[in-house]
Amino acid sequence: PGGPAPTAEQVETWIQTFCERYPNTKLIDVVNEPPPHTEPNYVAALGGGTNGDWAWITKSFELARKHCPNAILILNDYNNIEWDNDNAHFIDIVKTIVANGAEIDAIGAQAHDLDHASVSTEKMKTLIAKLHSETGLPIYITEYDISSADDNTQLSLYQQHIPFFLETEYIKGITIWGWFYGQTWDMAPDSGLIRQDGSPRPAMTWLTSRT
Repeated sequence: PGGPAPTAEQVETWIQTFCERYPNTKLIDVVNEPPPHTEPNYVAALGGGTNGDWAWITKSFELARKHCPNAILILNDYNNIEWDNDNAHFIDIVKTIVANGAEIDAIGAQAHDLDHASVSTEKMKTLIAKLHSETGLPIYITEYDISSADDNTQLSLYQQHIPFFLETEYIKGITIWGWFYGQTWDMAPDSGLIRQDGSPRPAMTWLTSRT
């Protein structure tokens, strides 16, 4: 939120109000894109600890569990299954907040960068396995997209990634990050699976043939 930084009480009211309004929410990204990616202006109010004990993240999970006791609580980030340094940093955060008592249920991996030329499928599989083995937590693929204007490239990567996601026991869900070409998001302009004329791209045809 803009304006003055919220107090701890205001942050709790925000979380409580959400949980009261949407009591049947199944999955919640309690903290999304922790530092160094983003840092909300209420970190100090929740105890600070960025690049240390991560007290504000622990507190966020405490409040989410208190007010949304039945939801699966997730720490979500990007680049944590693509790049070694991001993977190690994310694991460090998870281990730290767990040691401090955070009731985290799962890890979220956005998976936006899996179309990067330097990220092989084997590299992705290795880093996902590391996330799970070092934290003991299940994983959700939360924002999957393959941004390529070339239909065959997009199809090939879907065919490499999706079966692995579906067949890996500790990967519990996949969210496709946008369907319609040109209407997904600016950072992945060619990620759509449905063309502007309404026809499916080959990756979409392949996905639907699996059902």
